[in-house]
Amino acid sequence: MNADLMQRLADCEQSNKRMKKLFWLQALILLSVVAWFTAKPTQAQAPESGIIKAKEIVIVDNKGIVRARLGGNLPDAVMDGKVTPRGSNAAGLLIFDEEGTERGGYVTQDNGSNAMITLDSKHKQLALFVAGPEGEASALRLWNKDNSIELRSDTNGSRMSVSDQNGVKLQLPEIKPLNESTCKYFADLEKKYPGKNICRNKYSKEACDPCMQ
Repeated sequence: MNADLMQRLADCEQSNKRMKKLFWLQALILLSVVAWFTAKPTQAQAPESGIIKAKEIVIVDNKGIVRARLGGNLPDAVMDGKVTPRGSNAAGLLIFDEEGTERGGYVTQDNGSNAMITLDSKHKQLALFVAGPEGEASALRLWNKDNSIELRSDTNGSRMSVSDQNGVKLQLPEIKPLNESTCKYFADLEKKYPGKNICRNKYSKEACDPCMQ
């Protein structure tokens, strides 16, 4: 009887030792896991809580059609199935209609650093609101086919201009003569694009003609 009791006690001691080893092993594993999660934040526990960093976010409707695009390097515009280059990398927000056609945007451009809001029909741009980077110029332009009206303020002054296919037909107050830098700018454009009369899209014939001589 005593021998049997002694054997049972010995078995209990061995079992107790094994349980202690298992407990400490589990405790060590648990502490290691806790320490790892504490030292290394996961994606859900980002260092800057509440901030999402992405190159582009695309919003689609229930039909899978793109309705908005927010990005740091926006693609060129597509109208009537044709790609229209923006002329510079643009970053900001584009909006699209129920057919996925671009209808406007709120963007900044790398080339010139202008900030602008544009509104488009399904076929072409119809409204532009733009601000220069140094406060030297701002403008709001609305147009339909060959007719347009523009409010502009720049180094030549502030004015309202009404234009048709032949150029400015009413400007209040009329800007003339043009300052030297503006005159040279449009004279250079005329040499580069002969016959386009680009100056007449912004100023009267009386203001532009002296610059072209």
